[in-house]
Amino acid sequence: MRQIERSQPEISWASRTVTDPSKTPIPVFRQHAYGLRIVTDIPLPELAAIRVSSVRSAIRATLGGRFQRIRLNPRWYLRSRLPGGGTWLRCGKTEGGYVLSFANIADFIIDSSGSQVVCCNASSDVSLETIRHLLIDQVLALIVNLRGREALHATAVATHSGVCAFTGPAGSGKSTLAASFVLSGYPLVCDDCLALSEGKTITALPGYPGLRLWDDSIRALGASSRNLKPVAHYTTKSRWQDHSRRADFCSTTRRLARIYLLERARSSKRAARVLIEELAPGEALMGLVKAAYRLDITDQAMLTRQFQFLSRVAERVPVKRLIVPNEFSALSDVRQAVLRDLSNRRPPR
Repeated sequence: MRQIERSQPEISWASRTVTDPSKTPIPVFRQHAYGLRIVTDIPLPELAAIRVSSVRSAIRATLGGRFQRIRLNPRWYLRSRLPGGGTWLRCGKTEGGYVLSFANIADFIIDSSGSQVVCCNASSDVSLETIRHLLIDQVLALIVNLRGREALHATAVATHSGVCAFTGPAGSGKSTLAASFVLSGYPLVCDDCLALSEGKTITALPGYPGLRLWDDSIRALGASSRNLKPVAHYTTKSRWQDHSRRADFCSTTRRLARIYLLERARSSKRAARVLIEELAPGEALMGLVKAAYRLDITDQAMLTRQFQFLSRVAERVPVKRLIVPNEFSALSDVRQAVLRDLSNRRPPR
């Protein structure tokens, strides 16, 4: 087993040491995202660190033993496949919780309360960046659902009218569109995981600074290479964060003003212009159901809870279809169309 990585100087203030007389001291790091507090044995520089000493109700994630071999025999209930047909992720149940097995990469064991996460069985060539990415961008989104809140596969930015979110299939341009907003001075709320809360209004909980972008998007946006970091060993995407003088991240909870179901134009009639279309209530709800994260698809109580919550979201927040030209040069037009639509406010319900 490899040794546990030590703290990085720039966030060493966020750590403390737990001493076991029989073992080497293990650093503990405190971070937060998606309304969750996360305590880890390895720093997650992608996330915002928290200074407070209390970690009550925090998620404790152990990544340092990721190369440890643990024999697992869960009851598999879900398999996600790659576009080419290969397996990407298997989800399984154990007596004490769940197993998320990322093919040829690593396994994550989650207890039934979503309070403990252990990474194990990592392949010897898997980078620490990959492990952090899987925890932050895949595992935590499912834990949000397991712990009783809901999250959408959506990227969101903060505007003067409230938070607007973009959801849609992989490759539809959610992160690229959000990056164009950030470069125009609108803070990022999240990339790919929009955690929601319900009170007087439906609110969006902040994720973390940074967007994952393909090389062609980075070039089209004119993003500086100084602001790029690797995401994972299996993708050429880079993690991008704008470091200009403008505030690039919204770190507070904000009202959710719009949800756009993003589509790239296919027909010639729609290819040259931006279209924003109203959706029938049922179509809006089904769009949200399709975008929702859920860990245990066999949990009927969870499915009922989620459906009822998303029904209320569809009633209280306008959900619209956003059809965009399939070219980077249209980003400015898309951004302006969204801002015009946001200015036509509907009283929150």
